[in-house]
Amino acid sequence: MSIPSALVRTERGLDRLITLLDAVVAIAITLLVLPLVDLLAEGRHDDLAGLLGDHLSELSAFALSFMVIARLWLVHHQIGEWAGSYDRLFVWVNLFWGLTIVVLPFSTQVVADFPSQRLVTVLYVGTIAASAVATAALTWLVARRPALRREEVRAVDVDVRHAVVAAGLLVAALLVGVALPRLGEAPLLLLLLSGPVERLVGRFRSAEVTHE
Repeated sequence: MSIPSALVRTERGLDRLITLLDAVVAIAITLLVLPLVDLLAEGRHDDLAGLLGDHLSELSAFALSFMVIARLWLVHHQIGEWAGSYDRLFVWVNLFWGLTIVVLPFSTQVVADFPSQRLVTVLYVGTIAASAVATAALTWLVARRPALRREEVRAVDVDVRHAVVAAGLLVAALLVGVALPRLGEAPLLLLLLSGPVERLVGRFRSAEVTHE
């Protein structure tokens, strides 16, 4: 099937794109819990405490991935609030972002089944990092291309710094995880540094403006 050489941009078209991605997120979150439901069907435990204790890794992976997907959706939702139109690149980057969300339930199950392995870290943290990079790209596109923004949204209203810092920290988490696979998902805690790093970047930019 060929792709049209030019997109007819309408408000309904943008709504359909956002609706599609919202559905992807909803399905991904649903898929996260299905392996936990299957644990009940096994019927190997007489008490709930024993079941939860024996499958703590699966429960932890579910909780972490739920929070990750929720956070990724919240940021993407904000991009949807800034955007008032779309172009070909905007659509493809959004679809790539959707791909990263689709892969997360699979990588979550891999984390539960094969903990503390380098390839597992590459798959799980790498998927999250790829999603963050896509988010940063979308934010940059909306900030730099006035045609993509709603009329009332200015370039300075689009928080590119936050998206870029988050993506950078996740890429750093991926590198740490590859170097030290025994840390598991712990490198994701680097995201806690997003606030200080953003403030540091802000100071550098302020200093550059002052010197100019």
